[in-house]
Amino acid sequence: MRKRLLVGFGVAVALAGTAAYALLFRAAPLPAAQQPHPPQTATIVTTDLSNTVSISGTLDYGAATTLIGRKTGTLTWLPAVGTVVGRGQRLYAVDAKPVLLFLGDTPLYRQVDGTATPGPDIGEVNANLRALGYHGAPNGGTYTTGTMNALKQWQRHVGLDSTGTLGIGDVVVLPAAVRVDSLKVQTGAPAAADLAGLTTTKKLVTATVDPSQIDSSLLKPGGTVALTLPDGKQTTGTIVSLGPAADSAGTPATAGGAGQGQTSQTAVTITFDDQSAASGVDSGAVGIAVTAESHKGVLAVPVGALVAVQGGGYAVQVVTGSTTTLVGVQTGMFAHGLVEVSGQGIAAGQKIVTVS
Repeated sequence: MRKRLLVGFGVAVALAGTAAYALLFRAAPLPAAQQPHPPQTATIVTTDLSNTVSISGTLDYGAATTLIGRKTGTLTWLPAVGTVVGRGQRLYAVDAKPVLLFLGDTPLYRQVDGTATPGPDIGEVNANLRALGYHGAPNGGTYTTGTMNALKQWQRHVGLDSTGTLGIGDVVVLPAAVRVDSLKVQTGAPAAADLAGLTTTKKLVTATVDPSQIDSSLLKPGGTVALTLPDGKQTTGTIVSLGPAADSAGTPATAGGAGQGQTSQTAVTITFDDQSAASGVDSGAVGIAVTAESHKGVLAVPVGALVAVQGGGYAVQVVTGSTTTLVGVQTGMFAHGLVEVSGQGIAAGQKIVTVS
């Protein structure tokens, strides 16, 4: 009987020891940092995708045209470079008399007085006088007593002889206000000469494009481009003109070295959709992004969500609750880290597994 008790006691001690050993040496749970992470997910979205081609341009006021003085005498005043001259303002002075700017399309080609037959030049004189506040000038291209009286009033006001007539060179007629880009002479020189370089008052972006580097069909008047200004600001512009590029000597510009086929380059001019976007910046390099291809309203996922499947093609892992289902997709455009997808069982708003 005593042997049985000892045997039973030994078995109990052994079992207790085994349990204590198991408790002491059982595997500890992994730290939280080492626990497996749940898969990263993204959402299928409906969006617009586009690819762009980048070219470089320059911010300036466009090509300058030469102001040619048509009034004889001595040049006695010139504006400073950068001056903006508008309707009725002084462009230069000859023999201490101002030569002012009128706006229009027809330059004065004869003396405007009571002997002049009706014509577009007289029509523009009348229109400018009315625009400057001299409402006695008539509508139309006829010189009348109203024209004469309005001219006399205007001439007295700006410091000209009050004759009621205008001679060739007394005013300069241009399509719009101008900015003085450069001066070609100094005061004291003969006035009937090349006087200054004039540009538009609006800032532009110009670029010279090599057709071998960008499909010229992407560049069309009226096309919208994205612009990155020298100060990093981003805005948009519209292509207004395309034409053959020329160097400073006026020779057509080409690309390609010796022994290579040379291609004529294209000059592109772009206006700002919002002129205020370029305020404070007068010059410098501008990045131009031209849209090469665009798909609108497509389903898209991060590129990292694509799974290559055996036999070719791709699929995505659609998340439903705690499970995922591999669903085959057809891919379209790749742009900016996203890829266009389509396929049965694919819809906007679904969650998918992704690696980025």
